[in-house]
Amino acid sequence: MNKLMLLLVTLIMAGVSSTASAYLPLIDNQPLATKSCPLGKAVSTESWFGRIGSINVKCVVDNIDVVYTVTVPPGCEKGGCGLIFDNHGMSMNANVENSGTKLRQFGWTATRYGAPTPFIVVQPNLTDVFDRYKIIDTDSFAGGAYYNEVPNIAHFTQHMYDVYKVDRRRTHMYGFSRGGNTVNAIYCELGLRDLFASYAMGGQDFRCALDKPILILSGDDDSGHPTAIADAEAKVKAMSGVVSRAIVNDPGYAKPNWVFTWGGLQRKGRHHHMRFTVNGTVMETIRHSGSTLPMFGHCHPTTDYNNWLTCYANMETGRKLIDFFIQNPR
Repeated sequence: MNKLMLLLVTLIMAGVSSTASAYLPLIDNQPLATKSCPLGKAVSTESWFGRIGSINVKCVVDNIDVVYTVTVPPGCEKGGCGLIFDNHGMSMNANVENSGTKLRQFGWTATRYGAPTPFIVVQPNLTDVFDRYKIIDTDSFAGGAYYNEVPNIAHFTQHMYDVYKVDRRRTHMYGFSRGGNTVNAIYCELGLRDLFASYAMGGQDFRCALDKPILILSGDDDSGHPTAIADAEAKVKAMSGVVSRAIVNDPGYAKPNWVFTWGGLQRKGRHHHMRFTVNGTVMETIRHSGSTLPMFGHCHPTTDYNNWLTCYANMETGRKLIDFFIQNPR
């Protein structure tokens, strides 16, 4: 086997293994807990030489256990920091989610972007398909919300507010794919929208009327949600008094050709970013033309390729999220 063929095989196997590692643990894709809820003393997760670190906290509510990966920047243990809750999609976990959002990094350095303090970032590791409470979680097969875990999420969020004396004006939630459906459940269905100041979702349709600030991100090649941006914008445009503004109106935006990169075949896309304001309430939309295998446009846009659920679209998802959250406190 020549060197070129060996390199090609290695790249393909790397892609397959990264996909398999996410899909295999459908029963329980959670890391080992290092702490349990209720938490005791508030602590920073700063590691050696000022590096970003995390703790894994197990919390049990109504016989449902969730392990949360929690990142606490230095100083936030003293109180007054904001908080971001970052929900992954089906078959993912906190680490796979963070490879796309990089919210641990952006939350840690949020003062560079105009935040008064850093953000604590909480990323749950949620269970798919098989569940001790429902036995078979049929919602998983349709990509429904993590309904079983919502009471746990609400409890742990409140617990973080209390233990870390979080600035409740600056609390926010993002969700990707099935995590986006969980955002829909909290924002639209379950009477919990006041838990956070503002919301964002990626790879999902927004399912109710605008009431709190929300950012919606979707790819052209996301076959499961092909009209997510158009539908969301139509809802807002139907309201009276709407004011719109283009944040990024990229004249070079187009559906690019497929190219082979070290991570596999990709469309190296671009993005449009719009803001709509109705009576002081903001909705922003980001449409991108990035795409990657095997999920095509159902991906987190980044400026590099580091995981099978990320795609290039000349933007960082986490930077867009952190800017939106900074600009939309309670």
